[in-house]
Amino acid sequence: MRFLDRVGSPFGNALKIVDGQHPGTSLTHGKTPKPELLPIDESEEARGVHCKRNVVAAISGTELDIEVVTLACTVAKKKNSSVYLVYGIEVPRKLPIDAEMPEATNTASAALERAALIAEQMKMHAETEIVQSRNFGQSLVDEAKTHDSALVIVGLPYRLGLGGHFDLSEVADYALKSAPCRVWLVRGTPEESERQESANTTR
Repeated sequence: MRFLDRVGSPFGNALKIVDGQHPGTSLTHGKTPKPELLPIDESEEARGVHCKRNVVAAISGTELDIEVVTLACTVAKKKNSSVYLVYGIEVPRKLPIDAEMPEATNTASAALERAALIAEQMKMHAETEIVQSRNFGQSLVDEAKTHDSALVIVGLPYRLGLGGHFDLSEVADYALKSAPCRVWLVRGTPEESERQESANTTR
């Protein structure tokens, strides 16, 4: 079968790639419209109609936080929106929901301080929250509703299950199914996961 690219292509302006083989030239026909990163209807805002506009980002204390916070701030800046950085502490069933968990709280505080510093470097103020609950995924969705969020961002470490399939975290899975707004996942790399596992074993 003969595949055509550029002028006269049956695929329009799209570049046809066969089995990973890229042609030597790229297409630059016309201007590409900029994507709407944060789904806010400005026409509704002008009419005084309430609409969701903020960004909630899940903080995990891993390397992914850098990308998660950077992305949240970049998107929020374009719409003059607020950013909420949320760290979840899941309480075991054997403990009361309001149990004192100083070690987990200290870990959460340190992670949020680092995340807030990243936001400051991007000239953004971010509200930080520690949420203590049985299920962080559910709490994250609740925070998105509370803060009128148009977007939730979740970092997803690279992790494969026993069968070789990609392991979608419970938090990401719940957010994808239940959040009332857009959900973006920032997937980590195998190298990042290896570094994180090495750091956990040496503690």
